[in-house]
Amino acid sequence: HCKYKLKKNDFDYVELFVHPANMEYLSGWVKLKSEYNIPFSIHAPHFSQGCNLADKSFFDYNKMVYEQVNTYAKALDAEYTVVHGGMDGDVEEIIRQASVIKPYKMRIENKPYVAPRNPDKMVCRGATPKEIKYIKDNLGCGFNYDVGHSFCAAVSLKIDQYEIIKQFEALKPDSYHLSDGEFDNRIDIHYHLGNGDYDWAKILPMIDDSKNWTLETIKKNVTAYFKGVKTEWGKITWPEKHQVVVETFFVVAIVFIFTVFIYFVDIIFNMLLSKF
Repeated sequence: HCKYKLKKNDFDYVELFVHPANMEYLSGWVKLKSEYNIPFSIHAPHFSQGCNLADKSFFDYNKMVYEQVNTYAKALDAEYTVVHGGMDGDVEEIIRQASVIKPYKMRIENKPYVAPRNPDKMVCRGATPKEIKYIKDNLGCGFNYDVGHSFCAAVSLKIDQYEIIKQFEALKPDSYHLSDGEFDNRIDIHYHLGNGDYDWAKILPMIDDSKNWTLETIKKNVTAYFKGVKTEWGKITWPEKHQVVVETFFVVAIVFIFTVFIYFVDIIFNMLLSKF
C-alpha cells in the first residue's frame, strides 16, 4: 500500500517491488503515475518470494509470477525491470528461463555470494563480474549494479572490495542500488546510508552518477516507531491486584525464610570453627 502523501518533485523516479498475487493494486499505481508524472522502474520478486530462475523446478511458478511482473511493467511504462538470478542451480538455467519468460526490459542484478538466511549452504548466482557478463552477453539485457551486494561477495571470495567495484564498473552498469553495510561482512544487511561503515566518500566517485541510484533502505519514521511501541504496549496483559499482592507475599516470605536459614547456618559454622 502507498500511504506516503506525495508532493510534486518528491522523487526522480519510483522503483516498485512487485509482490506475487497483488494485481489488485496496479490501478492505484497507474493513477499515481498519471497524476504525478513519475517515471517507474520495477523490481521483480526473488527467492524470498519463491522465485528462482537458476532452478528448473521453479520454472512454472517463475513464469506465472513474471506474467504479473510484466503486466505491471507495461502498464506503468517502466524504464526497466531489475531481476535476480537465483539460488544454487546454474547460470545456464537463468539464461534459458529468462529467454522464455522475457522479463520486460530486463536488467540483471549482481548478488552477494551467499544467501543471507542460509550462508553456509546456499550460494547466489550472478555474484561475480564473470557471471554477470556471461548473462548480459547471452541475453542482451542491461545490468543493475548493487554495490553492497558486491562488497558481500568480495568478502566471501576474498577479493578487495574496491577492486570488485572496478570489475563491475567495467561492465557499464545501467542503474544502481545503494545501501550501507559492514565492510568485512559477507551477509547483506541494507543499513541506512551512514549507519554502516562503508566509505561513501571513496565509493561514490567510482560509480556513474548519471544513472539511477536507488536507495534500498527503509525510510526512518520516528512517529511510526512510537506508534509501534504504543501498539505493543497495549498487548501486555497486566495481572489483577489480588494476584500481585499474593505473589508479592510469597516472594517476600521465601526471601525471609532463606535469610533466616543462612543466618542460623552461619552461627552453627562459627560455633564449630571456634572449637578448633
